[in-house]
Amino acid sequence: MSLGAKLLMSLVAGTTVILGYIPASAQDSTENSAANPAAPPTQALWLADFAAIQRLDEQAGLAAKDGNFAAAASYWQRAARLSANIRGKLGGWMAFRAAGAFARSNQQGPALRALSMAASQGFRYVDNIVESRDFAALDSPALQSIIADARKNDAKYRAKRSLPEDANLVSADISRFWAAYDMMAKTKRRSEKAALLRKYYLAPGSSGLIDYHWLKTQSMELLVDRIEKSPEYYDGIRSTTLMVESYEPQIRNAFARVKSLYPDAYFPDVTFVMGRLNSGGTAGASGMLIGVEVWSWSEGVSLTGISPGFQKIVTNYSLDTLPYVVVHEQMHAMQNYTGKETLLKAALQEGSADFITMLALPDSAPPAHYRWGLEHEAAIWSRFSEQMSGKDLGEWIGNNGNATEQWPADLGYFVGARISQAYYDQAGDKTQAIHDLLNVSDPQKILEASEYAIGFPG
Repeated sequence: MSLGAKLLMSLVAGTTVILGYIPASAQDSTENSAANPAAPPTQALWLADFAAIQRLDEQAGLAAKDGNFAAAASYWQRAARLSANIRGKLGGWMAFRAAGAFARSNQQGPALRALSMAASQGFRYVDNIVESRDFAALDSPALQSIIADARKNDAKYRAKRSLPEDANLVSADISRFWAAYDMMAKTKRRSEKAALLRKYYLAPGSSGLIDYHWLKTQSMELLVDRIEKSPEYYDGIRSTTLMVESYEPQIRNAFARVKSLYPDAYFPDVTFVMGRLNSGGTAGASGMLIGVEVWSWSEGVSLTGISPGFQKIVTNYSLDTLPYVVVHEQMHAMQNYTGKETLLKAALQEGSADFITMLALPDSAPPAHYRWGLEHEAAIWSRFSEQMSGKDLGEWIGNNGNATEQWPADLGYFVGARISQAYYDQAGDKTQAIHDLLNVSDPQKILEASEYAIGFPG
């Protein structure tokens, strides 16, 4: 699945936003407000438009679900107009959604105009346009021109990030979070705590933080709730989270290794943020987004209030995992996976990201479930091969909640990585093999070419 497709998977988490309502000349004052929490960020007015866009997107999604695409198009069109106050790519996503809804309500002219607006605002997810059935009836010179513009946007984006040093590693949001966190201790009211987070963490935050907030945090009230369920956890990881910058040399070295393995690699920005223990990493329009709180546990830090499944995640890793996580997310940012959704496709998408990350970080120890997987590989493949054409990921990916010692979580990653390794090993052109693993439209073809299954008769 491409990055663009991933961003469209849900009604609310399907779009991204980059820090808005802040002209370039105001950036210094914004940074100063973070250093001096007593000075309110005067640029926070964009949050009102952002909140309105969230609600418009929500209502548009409900209208589309009910089959009222004309109403959905109106909601998304209005959201696109409000996005003019928000610097970044949110307007492009809202216009793209409006275009799809216009097309489904048989309004071809407005659909093409909305899609053209999306491209003019930097929309670069070509596969979302080409593969969408919504635009099949719009096939015309105008549509082809829009697709060409989107391709140019994508090429420009990649060209600006073609070298490892082109990636910005942004960690300033972490200290902003802790400044707001300390201020929250002065009040007991949930609404006031959330307001403080909005004012001193979100409003002056980086574009990556706003992106992550749209996709994962979703509201500061939810972040307050998470903190209040596990205050000892957050207190215990504070000093560790502030060490993120010390890992920059390792991350830069890994990026250099990626470039040597795959010259066409590009390097989106990486933003390290504090979230609500629901995502250790994802990819968005602003680049790779890393939830540092997930990777910062150490022996002795309380796990009170954290589900048993998520406890397994945070206790199996540490901040030393950060370079691995970043490169894995970079692979997702570069991936272009299309076609029918199946277990095999999902496993290959995650596993190929892990495999290429292992090539870039050969001294990193693989996750614990990989060691278990090597010891039980035949049994794993027997079970996987029976299910791989279906869509059920429940036993294979993101299943920490029901994992056991007899069947660890995320074995789908393991299978996908082993198929990827077999494909890479048999390839004469290793660079082309990496390209193939990053751009998959037929997972079955990759599996067959890898000859992985030959090692498991019957």
